[in-house]
Amino acid sequence: MRYLRYKLSRLCRSRLANFLLSALGLASFSLYLIYQSDSMMLIQSGDKSDRTLERTLKVDWILGDSGAGGLIIPGAGQPKMDRLNLEDGTVKKRKSQKDEKIAIEDSAIYKHLQQLESMLLEQAKTLKARSVEVRGQAEVIDRDLPLYEKAFTKQGFIVRRPTNDIDADFVSNSTIDAKDNGLVSSTDWMILLCLAFTDGDSEECLDRSSFTKLHSGQKINRIPGIRNVLWKKDGFCYTMNQAKRIPALKKTYLSPMCWVMPSQYDQFLGVADGLGDDVRWVFKSTSPGGNIQVLQPTKERDYARLKEFRFKKAVAQQYFPNPLLVFGMPVNIRAYVLITSINPLRAFIHSEGLVHFRHDYQRAFKKIPNRTWYLAQFKHYLKYNFGSDAAKIVFQNLATVIVETLLVAESSLVAHFGRFSAHPWDEHYRCKNCFQLLGFDIIFNSTLHPMVVEVNGQPHLQANSDTTGWASKTIKQNAVDDAIAILLSETKVAKDVALALEHLHLNVGILGVNCHSYNQMCLTQEDLEYLLATRRETVNRGSYQQLYPSSTSLKYNSLLRDIQHFLTSQLQLDDIPPYNRQGALLTSPTLRHGTSDLQHVLANLEQYYWSVDGKRQAESPVSEDASVQENFGNITSHRLGGRNDVLISNVFEIDPMYRDPRYHRPRCSDDPLVLSELLDFRTDPAILLTPTFDPKVTEYQAVVPHEVALIKVWGFARSCDSEARLEDRYGVSRPSNYTLGVGENRISMLVVDITHSEPWVVNTYSVIVHRKSITDGEADFDESKTHQVCSLVQECNLQFLQGSSCGLNLVPDLTWKDYIKSKSRLPLCPSGDIQGEWLVPCHRCMDRSSCYWRQSQWQPKGCRYLAIGQEELQKCLAGKTLLFIGDSTNRGIMYYLMEKLNGTLTEWDKTHNIKVYHNLNANRTTVSFAYYPQFWLAASERPVFDKALYQLVRHSRPLENSNNTVLVVGGVHWLATHHLKVLQKALEREGLSKIRKMMKSLGAGFHQPVDGIHCLSLQEQRKIFYHNRGILDYAKDLSFDVLDTFNMTMARYREFLLGKCACHFHRVNEVIPKISATSSTIQTLWHYLRPSPDDVKTNIEDKQQRALYHVTGEINAVYSEILISRICGA
Repeated sequence: MRYLRYKLSRLCRSRLANFLLSALGLASFSLYLIYQSDSMMLIQSGDKSDRTLERTLKVDWILGDSGAGGLIIPGAGQPKMDRLNLEDGTVKKRKSQKDEKIAIEDSAIYKHLQQLESMLLEQAKTLKARSVEVRGQAEVIDRDLPLYEKAFTKQGFIVRRPTNDIDADFVSNSTIDAKDNGLVSSTDWMILLCLAFTDGDSEECLDRSSFTKLHSGQKINRIPGIRNVLWKKDGFCYTMNQAKRIPALKKTYLSPMCWVMPSQYDQFLGVADGLGDDVRWVFKSTSPGGNIQVLQPTKERDYARLKEFRFKKAVAQQYFPNPLLVFGMPVNIRAYVLITSINPLRAFIHSEGLVHFRHDYQRAFKKIPNRTWYLAQFKHYLKYNFGSDAAKIVFQNLATVIVETLLVAESSLVAHFGRFSAHPWDEHYRCKNCFQLLGFDIIFNSTLHPMVVEVNGQPHLQANSDTTGWASKTIKQNAVDDAIAILLSETKVAKDVALALEHLHLNVGILGVNCHSYNQMCLTQEDLEYLLATRRETVNRGSYQQLYPSSTSLKYNSLLRDIQHFLTSQLQLDDIPPYNRQGALLTSPTLRHGTSDLQHVLANLEQYYWSVDGKRQAESPVSEDASVQENFGNITSHRLGGRNDVLISNVFEIDPMYRDPRYHRPRCSDDPLVLSELLDFRTDPAILLTPTFDPKVTEYQAVVPHEVALIKVWGFARSCDSEARLEDRYGVSRPSNYTLGVGENRISMLVVDITHSEPWVVNTYSVIVHRKSITDGEADFDESKTHQVCSLVQECNLQFLQGSSCGLNLVPDLTWKDYIKSKSRLPLCPSGDIQGEWLVPCHRCMDRSSCYWRQSQWQPKGCRYLAIGQEELQKCLAGKTLLFIGDSTNRGIMYYLMEKLNGTLTEWDKTHNIKVYHNLNANRTTVSFAYYPQFWLAASERPVFDKALYQLVRHSRPLENSNNTVLVVGGVHWLATHHLKVLQKALEREGLSKIRKMMKSLGAGFHQPVDGIHCLSLQEQRKIFYHNRGILDYAKDLSFDVLDTFNMTMARYREFLLGKCACHFHRVNEVIPKISATSSTIQTLWHYLRPSPDDVKTNIEDKQQRALYHVTGEINAVYSEILISRICGA
């Protein structure tokens, strides 16, 4: 019995020992694997010696149900065990490249991938010839083949055009004829180039059944089904409408709203009627190259034209509201996108592309000839106007909408591939031999949010005939060259893929290598072929950049998940191909996982490649095409500021300036009751609102000092479904600069509901900001006291005159009293452009607050201008006709003159066209005005100066060819010698060569950085000064009398009145008539509304009581008086 117990105890001890030894060995092996897998992630030590670094790993080993044991691994060369130290979660290790190479070459994964890669490359070499077979439609072949032929020739290929004797077989007949010639199933070509407006699976290129019989080394530039899904306008519309049903895209506008005619005619009318008069619709023919019309169904004329689409095929697409304007013109981007795989998706975008300038809706959005940019120019424009970060996000957003469009289309393409199988149980066709170059047409709105408007499956590759054709041809040629180089690359990349798989813990196995039941998925041979091809194409991409997969692909997780849910809700599981099921574990090497299944694997692999490639690029010299790749170089980089947005709808949110917490939107509410409320109204500098802000109150007032001429304004809506926008429903929703003219300024902030296709205004908040005048708070001037005379030529913060003093400067040995007395003795100025300065009385010139700006006077050097009284002016202008042509600054002079002439201003119209006033000076004087130039129109549509002048003359006739006709031309910055030449010739043509010609020169303006208005730098303002002097001299050579307003306005540039341009020095205000206490209210109102002829002849005070409007603005009054002096006193 004792012996038995002894044997039993020894047996137990030995088995336990063996078990422990086995477990210890297994744990040691596991730790070794962990060590190897971490080796590539370690940071190299700074120590240059080759000693082995200490590593300490703490491993918890769970021994089934028997409990846990702590496992400690001894350090190399150390007799005792040390706990390995982990520093900030990163283990430091140094390993030579030689050791790393030996380690990976011993890897089973690498050996498997190397064998697979060698087999694939060998299969391509079994083809008899490196040749390209061309098929398709004759007109497309003639148009696009030259660029392809040049690209293939560079790669050493022979391009076989359709020969004359069998040309008809290729172009007109079915591919059965081509089969008879042994071309479809033979191996004497590598590339079948289909140049046609079809999917290629028809008679023009290749029969559908032949797609499945292509050899592995052969390729065709067609993806079957893409024509009906994206390429055709009606198919694109259906696809995008389906996309709106996917939850992840409900608030992402991939493309404008659209309807297919005639099947959706009635639905379209209902929506168009509901959206109202402001919405326009672009009607496109579904045939290639069809006509485009822009219609408004709510207008009777357009509605009549709309009726034809009840029976006619077309697509109605909403005209893009508030498009981005570049120099006043909308633009669209043509991006070249290369797709080399479907399910899983693989796509690239070319770094070069075209930017087409277009007319607006009035001319059906047609391209403007000779106005084409390339993407690098467009990016430079964005960086200059909106900042570098904004420009980067624009291109990131552009890439995002393209990827989202392709992911949405992919599911439909997979369903189309299913039709290639004769039976449901047959292996599904995967289009492994397919690729296609697409042209994406994209437009932006004013916040730089992109939308896809069209996809072209056979992009036009013929050089344009305009002057930009050379650039267009070069960009198209580069896109084709780089695409061919990608497709034909033979770079071996098995080691890159193996390294990535070895060093990433993805719980992914490989069939035939290390596939286990606990793996999340096992990669099939088809999956590995895809991974090898992806890496190979990426390292040979040229000027293409990866769209998908990329290091940022994980941002599409929600979309891919929603697409899968959408598909499974539409179909039974048995209807979905096995390789397209979410999370399917495939066990056949001939099957392939889909995009959503491989999403996690691909994104992690690309992040690894991005890290490795980034280090290589940092160590290598800058490549020649680095500036080209800069356009889309950010697509695979990490997003700015750690943002995880899939698509940033307003790129201005990422401006570094707006990273200030003040600009961050507070938490919004989902409560529908607060949809119309503003959460906050903010400004910088902060202003005090009266009353204090309350979301329930919509009207406010504020007062700011004279020094505050510019504020930044922004606000936030309370509801998550609303936005706060400035000025109108399409206005900016970001912090925006706002000019404050002297006097009242109304700032309107609209709360808009953004859940609809068009923003709905649900509330408006108004803030009237009163900016104080420089004379506000000024004490009464006491003439009896002694005051210094202070001169102002220019302000110190806008020194447009180099070498001249700035600020207020004392005029020595002169008091204000002496100046006033001496002024009347000065001679009259010989012209209206004598240089001068502002003089103002002050207690001390060093103290601006001691100055009396109401007494300030413009003093030309050594002379004076004659002051003309009202009666003298009435006599002077009797029988005269005054014609004004120019912008609002010229209009300000005209209204000042009219008010002084009549003693009142009973008519005022902020006209931007032509206006004629006959009822001046007791009907003895006529004044007319023509606005020029009309900046709001596209440059190509603005009336030329000659035409504007002709219309003004025609509306003002009869005119005398004498001094009784006075023509005044002038503007802020647009006026040039060219306009004076045109005017001179036009007057001679109209028989008016002897009339009085006057020119008002340039003026101050465009010095404040505000949205939608260009802002000139100090250097540019100085150039304007010299330009102004040149125009004055030229005008005098043409016998013009001149009025120089540049210096006097620039010296007091901060005293501008209402207007974004900061160039207005006048304002017309409505005057409420005074009611006499001695007369009845009814009688007073009657005389006010219906003045009698006798009333017109009463004194000036009575006339002022009846005035409806009054022109204010001290500086405008000064140069208007000089103009009057030149007309009546010279």
